[in-house]
Amino acid sequence: MTTVRDQRPGSKGSKRRNRSKSNKGGLGCFGIVWMLMVLVFDGIIGYGFFRTWDAKTRYLPTEGRIVASGVSSSADSDGTTYAAEIEYEFDLAGTTHQGDKYSYFDISSSSRSRARKITEKYPVGASVTVYYDPGAPEQNVLEIDSSSFPNIVIIFMTPFHCIGLGMLTGGIVGARHNRRNDGNEPVSPYIAKSNEESMELRDAHWPGWAVFFFVTGLSSFAAVFIVAIGFGLDVNRQLALWVWAACIGAGLLVPTLMRLKRQKNAEPLFIDWMHSRFSRGESQNIEIADIQTIRLSSYNTNTKVNNRPWMRHEIEGIAADGSAHTLLIAKGYAKRGTDIRDWFAQRFEAAADESADSDADSSPSMPVVSEVDINRTNS
Repeated sequence: MTTVRDQRPGSKGSKRRNRSKSNKGGLGCFGIVWMLMVLVFDGIIGYGFFRTWDAKTRYLPTEGRIVASGVSSSADSDGTTYAAEIEYEFDLAGTTHQGDKYSYFDISSSSRSRARKITEKYPVGASVTVYYDPGAPEQNVLEIDSSSFPNIVIIFMTPFHCIGLGMLTGGIVGARHNRRNDGNEPVSPYIAKSNEESMELRDAHWPGWAVFFFVTGLSSFAAVFIVAIGFGLDVNRQLALWVWAACIGAGLLVPTLMRLKRQKNAEPLFIDWMHSRFSRGESQNIEIADIQTIRLSSYNTNTKVNNRPWMRHEIEGIAADGSAHTLLIAKGYAKRGTDIRDWFAQRFEAAADESADSDADSSPSMPVVSEVDINRTNS
């Protein structure tokens, strides 16, 4: 008799399934929180561009003079940051007004040279053009274009977007997959198509969206250091956009190549429940009733996730004549392999019994035996 883990509501197996669902939901929720934090920074940057555009379209120019110019520093556990401190004044209708905003992108950074360059541009005593709001002169600024925007931020923010969008996408895809398929089934992540009459299973593979976010995020993270070392934080915008586009291009190219390779070697498992047969690659129209053993072989991938070994699981159906037929290749913890093995044992035994019951001239098939043949050598 096949030994299958109890999955009744309230059972140990059921709790594990529910915990798996909650993990996917937690990923999506954490993605929302992460993206909200990223959007705060996006909003600050966007607001700076809006203020710059508003000043360019409404503010009036007048002559002013620099009264103070220097570099300030601030140290904390993350290191030291530097900022240019510029103060100026201008006369308007007999009243002297003061200001200290040279740009709407006057942010601190770890580059002291960047702050020093700004102070050199605005030395004490220099005459400058000040732009002010005609309705509120206390709103004023020295620069009304986006040339002072640190263009490296375009590349710098990309990994943070990739992390957040990747988690959000993973949560959404997981939720949709659970609604479309039975989320309590161990093979759910591998189901391509499924209905009461048939099922198509595909081997484990990285989804294209996950590869895109990973490659784009990793390449842009590396690009920040390469650009900062080679060109400093004052990289021009055209170069920053070209580097950013190259990172996006790498993110699109890698999953495309992986998909083409996967399609070339793809051998999905097609199970015809109505006629109790399955097909995969050279194993065409195999009678489920001929399968006597479900064999699991697990291989160490030399990778750990959450400090637990990440395994490659090969599930095979062994026929009465000893021939082996690959059913599915999955990846995950050791438990995932045994769960999928037990699922095949249960479903194939039920399908074989139904096939025998529907044929009055045939004797009942032998029960499917769930067998473990674990090879923990490196793959």
